[in-house]
Parts: sequence; structure tokens; C-alpha cells
Amino acid sequence: LVPFDALVEPSGGYVVESQRIVYAPSATSFFLLRTAAKRKSSARGILAVGGVPYQESGSKLGDLPSSRDEALEAAAALPNRSNTLLVGNEATETAFKKSINHGIIHLAVHAIANETSPDRAGFVLLSDPQHGEDGFLYPAEIVQLRLDADLVVLSACDTAVGPIEGEEGISTLARAFLLAGARTVVSTLWTIDDDSTLYLMKVFYAELARGKRAPEALRVAKKSMLQKFGPRKAVPYYWAGLTVEGLAPPPIKQQ
Repeated sequence: LVPFDALVEPSGGYVVESQRIVYAPSATSFFLLRTAAKRKSSARGILAVGGVPYQESGSKLGDLPSSRDEALEAAAALPNRSNTLLVGNEATETAFKKSINHGIIHLAVHAIANETSPDRAGFVLLSDPQHGEDGFLYPAEIVQLRLDADLVVLSACDTAVGPIEGEEGISTLARAFLLAGARTVVSTLWTIDDDSTLYLMKVFYAELARGKRAPEALRVAKKSMLQKFGPRKAVPYYWAGLTVEGLAPPPIKQQ
């Protein structure tokens, strides 16, 4: 649960300033991901979810003001006729499950971790009683999605947090997406700040659009924050919580 890129090198700088960090959940996962990565993905475009009206829907959770902008920025950075935006009242669990056939999936929503019962962790979308969906996307549902995504970005709180399960590593929401078929997942180690995450995601997607792979794009975004705000203001809390798991996807091809 320690973000290695926030460790300080003998030179005094952060590891992120000189190294790319990619995590493998376990040796088994690493082997399976390398095997799966040889597939040629048929999925295209980005599915971006954000701006869920939590308060309007009667949820006890607060709105995430920057999450709508995150979704819009992600889609705008990687224009594609196959892009799908689920923002506002369109961000239902039903719509998400129907729209998963994309090369990139970006979720800017609330997530709830559970460090004792990982099967009860989940993402909070809008409910759709007509189709039997309660709005909570649980790990058991995620692993059945059969994804063909090169990259899933979980821009939500605590998506890389969970109980340690022996040789298989940590049981997290991020791992559920890897088990579902995603080849690389960006997830979070703690409760992330809305505004700083928007800044990071803008730079991250701009770098993906320039042909960078996800680990390098995220590294550039973190370095950009350090350079813009300085190490005294841009403390690790604002950027080090975002981690990359799995395998680095190939550079994005513009359509």
C-alpha cells in the first residue's frame, strides 16, 4: 500500500522524477496479464463516466464537481467516433454495463472500499429499478463484464485498497477489473482530492494522446504538478495515490 514513486531518493528528489512505476498484483496475475496482452483488442474509443448527481438522486454521498469535467476532458483528448459519455442522469449502472466495449474506460465516481469484506466494496452509479439495477457495481458484477479494454482508469477513492489475500495479493476493486479482462488499471490508494485529480487527468490524457503509454503518461502528469506547484504545495497526498497496475497498453492510435 506504499506508493513507491513518493519515496525520496538519495538525491533528495522523488522516485517519480526518475522512474516509471508499474505494479503487478501477484506473480500469477503478472503471468496471466502478459499472456492476455498478446490479444489484439477489437474495442475502440473511450467510455467516460462522471458528474453523477448524487445529492439530486437522494444519495447521502456528496457530488463530485470536477468529475464531469474529467469525463469530458478524457473524451475530448482522445476523439473517436466510438466514444461514449455517461454524465449526469445518464450515468446509470445499466448504461455502464451496456457500454463496456471500449478500449479505455474512465470512471470518475464515488467508490466504497471494504477492507474486511472486499466483495461488498463497489462503485456508486445511478440506480435503474426498471432493469433491476440498484446503482452499486460490486466486484462480483465487475468480473463478469468480459472486458476487452487496454486501460481502465478508476478515478475514485480507495480503489487500490483491500485486504491482503496471501499469494494473490490485495483484493481490490482494481483487481476485479483486471480479472474481468482489463490489461492495465489506474487506481487509487486513498481518498483523492477532486481538484488535483482533475489536473492530473488533464495532463495524463494529453500525454496519452501524444502516444505515451499509461505509466509514462501518469508519471509526466505527476512531474507536471510538482513543477507547477512546487514540492511544498504539491505534497504526495495530491498525486502519489494514483497507481498503475497490470501491463502498459500500447500507445493510443487516433481514429
